[in-house]
Amino acid sequence: MIAVLDGSDLVLVAVIVGFAACAQMVSGFGFALMAVPMMGLVIDVKTAVVVSTICGTASNTYQAVFDRKHRDDRLVRTLLVASFAGMPIGLVVLNYVDVAVLQVGIGGLVLVALVAVVRHSDGRKKASTALNWISGFVSGVLATSTSTNGPPLVLLLRSRGLHPEVFRATINTVFSGVAIVSIVVFAAAGHVTSEVLVGALVAVPGLVIGMATGARVRGLLPEKLFWRLVALVLAGTAMSSIVSGVA
Repeated sequence: MIAVLDGSDLVLVAVIVGFAACAQMVSGFGFALMAVPMMGLVIDVKTAVVVSTICGTASNTYQAVFDRKHRDDRLVRTLLVASFAGMPIGLVVLNYVDVAVLQVGIGGLVLVALVAVVRHSDGRKKASTALNWISGFVSGVLATSTSTNGPPLVLLLRSRGLHPEVFRATINTVFSGVAIVSIVVFAAAGHVTSEVLVGALVAVPGLVIGMATGARVRGLLPEKLFWRLVALVLAGTAMSSIVSGVA
């Protein structure tokens, strides 16, 4: 558990969170997708899920507030309600599914997000209301089981060809609302342990530095180059998570 890790492991947790926070600030998503698989190599995966949720809430909420004028409010409401409905199922998965299975599952989800990153969209597409609800529900299940609830939302929003500002504002508002409720659910279920609190505390410096760096880089990196870099990182984290699960 993280409480007995040496200094180098604790530093690594902070670095991972910082890197994920930077990516989140620039792209609008990716915190848990990057943080959970990498932290899972250092700490228990179930602990990593809760630590990621706590740390990711800061980045998500900041962007949700900062970019609020660009969000699609109607879509946010649908996705939040649908996500809340799926969260109890995700908690059951977290409680009863084996850690190795979770690691492989997380790796698979990262690969799904990778598809969303590399696919091209040629404009806003009209998605059915049913698809909005399904994407939100699946995202809610993933939020409390793996913390990596981004893939269904990324697939939905990227397929619409949303402007980056609208994409970031909409997805982060959903992430923020779901993360806050997730923390309450985790606490009620006894998952906010001393190990989780130590992990979150250790990660604070990395989180702050990562968010500040991402805020500076956000408008400087060409969009195509950034998505290529994110794709490479996602591919690496997916494979590391899958290998850890089957090893």
